[in-house]
Amino acid sequence: MNKFESEYRDWLNQHIAHSTGERLRRLKHRHGFGEKCLLEHAWWPVVGNLDDLHPEYEIIDANGNHYFLDFGYLRLPRPTCLESDDFGSHARDADRYNFSRGLDRQNEIGLAGWNILRFSIDKLKENPLGCQQHVRRMLESWYGEESSLMQGLSIYQREIVRLAARSTVPFTVAMACDCLGKNAKFARKQLHSLVEKGILEALSGEQRITRYALTKRGLK
Repeated sequence: MNKFESEYRDWLNQHIAHSTGERLRRLKHRHGFGEKCLLEHAWWPVVGNLDDLHPEYEIIDANGNHYFLDFGYLRLPRPTCLESDDFGSHARDADRYNFSRGLDRQNEIGLAGWNILRFSIDKLKENPLGCQQHVRRMLESWYGEESSLMQGLSIYQREIVRLAARSTVPFTVAMACDCLGKNAKFARKQLHSLVEKGILEALSGEQRITRYALTKRGLK
């Protein structure tokens, strides 16, 4: 048994032991593959522990409706709701009532002062690095954490890495200039340094390097 499996079982059993009612039922019968997939493929590789995570966390809205979150991450300044969604129950098989109720549920969670981060099971299985990237950005944006890799960079290099993390496609030198408020010569110097550190990879244009993207090291 690897470390994650051992920690996960102990953590889940502790929550089962301290739960009653509907939450206990859900932990025993509904908390399963999708939820574990989120922890194993997105959370654990980034955080390395299950501290402050509460499975099947219950909240009650202003009208007395009860909602259970896949995970409540209880940290200041605001708690975060983490959800693992399968396509069948949330999209393909949803009727109008359940679709509307799902939107109401998300609105109530947000209005109760929670951040929300949702993952599809398909992406957790097929693109775990992309999911891990969202977890890292969550920790950085909402809780002020930075990786040891980021701590070793200059403020300009950090901004370029954040730009790369936000971009769904390789970014250009011009985009780096806009991000830094600097000229192309300065931006290229920072980009070259990040390539040498193995954080960015340079992608060739027709005549010269014009685009950049994060490497696997940069995603960690």
